[in-house]
Amino acid sequence: MGSRALVLAALLAIGCVPVREARILPRPQDAALGPLDDCAAWDDPRLHAALDKRTHSREHQGNHAELLVNGDVAFTRRFENAHDADVVLVKTFIFSDDEIGRSTAELLMARARAGAFVVVQYDLRGSVMELDDIGEMMETSSVSGLFGEKRIFREMAEAGVMVVPTNALISPDELAVYGAWLDGEKPSGLASRIWQFFDLLDHMDHEKYWITGVRTADGGLELRAILGGMNIASEYAYGGTVAVDAGTGRGGWRDTDVELRGPVVNPIVDRFFDSLEYHLGAPLEAGLRERLNPPQPEVANARVRFVWNQPRARNHRSIEHLYRQLISATPPGQVVRLEAAYFAPGARVGRRLRVALRKDTRLAVITNSKDSVDAPFIVDASHFEFRRLLRIRPSAALFEWENDVAEGLGTLHSKVASFGTCGPVIVGSANLDAQSSEHNSESVVMIRDPQVRTAFDRMFGEDLSPERVDRITRAELERQGLLQRLKQFVVCRLGWYWL
Repeated sequence: MGSRALVLAALLAIGCVPVREARILPRPQDAALGPLDDCAAWDDPRLHAALDKRTHSREHQGNHAELLVNGDVAFTRRFENAHDADVVLVKTFIFSDDEIGRSTAELLMARARAGAFVVVQYDLRGSVMELDDIGEMMETSSVSGLFGEKRIFREMAEAGVMVVPTNALISPDELAVYGAWLDGEKPSGLASRIWQFFDLLDHMDHEKYWITGVRTADGGLELRAILGGMNIASEYAYGGTVAVDAGTGRGGWRDTDVELRGPVVNPIVDRFFDSLEYHLGAPLEAGLRERLNPPQPEVANARVRFVWNQPRARNHRSIEHLYRQLISATPPGQVVRLEAAYFAPGARVGRRLRVALRKDTRLAVITNSKDSVDAPFIVDASHFEFRRLLRIRPSAALFEWENDVAEGLGTLHSKVASFGTCGPVIVGSANLDAQSSEHNSESVVMIRDPQVRTAFDRMFGEDLSPERVDRITRAELERQGLLQRLKQFVVCRLGWYWL
């Protein structure tokens, strides 16, 4: 999440002190289920043909899917799956050298020493955010132009883990400049400062995968994939618990992953290897994909579609297209439910939401408040969009998250959605903002399964409890002052591309 903080300085000049006013507590009926009459809509062949075309994906039958709500559940499952695995493939935006990062590294090193094939892809700029990190890397950088590594990654590599940094800094000089930037030193020259500012934000490798393979008695390889919002750090793993990292002092966040088995895991593993080759700049050894990604049999009844973005690889806005199609397909009277750490939808998604409200589709949104988010100006963009939605439908159920650190439910980091009563559930790494739509590599799954839908509705209902959220009303937004509205307009309309 920390990448948004990079643009704060560019927007502060516009800022003013936000007005905190009394909030109306949520009324459950505003986000209640509609009548059970929309099931046929989600089987419409025209909808799936449009999704195939616009998202460059297809739906896979015969899968098992299970929501993993909060880190205490998700990380327990990750470690269980990897315990005896012959293959472990990890991709993350953040890999912290904290309690959970160390525990994860020790597990991966143990598997590599036992002969397993273990790969870690991590976004360097997401994982290197402290001056101490830069110091560790400078110790191992070389005059030949190779950047260094943090100790935790060097130790994994020495144990036999294939460690691949993405968005890498390519030389000691670049590393030194990045360290100076972290220390608050401004680069010389206006052009240089502007270039570095936008280069840092232009792309983040934001996908998260935890893929494991276990050899079966007949020599086959049973694959499982966990994906969603969780990075490898204590604040993610401690979600839903009272645990606090002794080194960083961070408690748990509210987040959601999903575990998958069955045929849909094959395109997820293919995506992992495609990304690996992209960042290595070379193909993998011949036959590796076939050995480590054999066709997976049908195991249950979940229908799952895997969708990803990577603008630099010419796959742009696929996830945005998925949201647009599903919003439009939600019948009048039914509810679109959106839960995202950042809610600043672009013009295309925002337009679909407003059209849906005019057609009597209902809406429930949960996103962060200024007290729970790391980049408060993103809430200005949320309020700008909230105001437009509430002017169309004042009963739209729009909520802001309130930190409950004592319960391990700090910052909301979940990126999930559901559509209608019988409709699909989305779980993944993508927020509803410009970074996810225009810049980052991201991935989500669209799941059609009654058990997953029941679990989602229960989870979303719990997140709507008055102890966790405050409701934002039209009256509250209309009372905001002119300067605050001007700030919201500038952030959303002029600065959206970098949100």
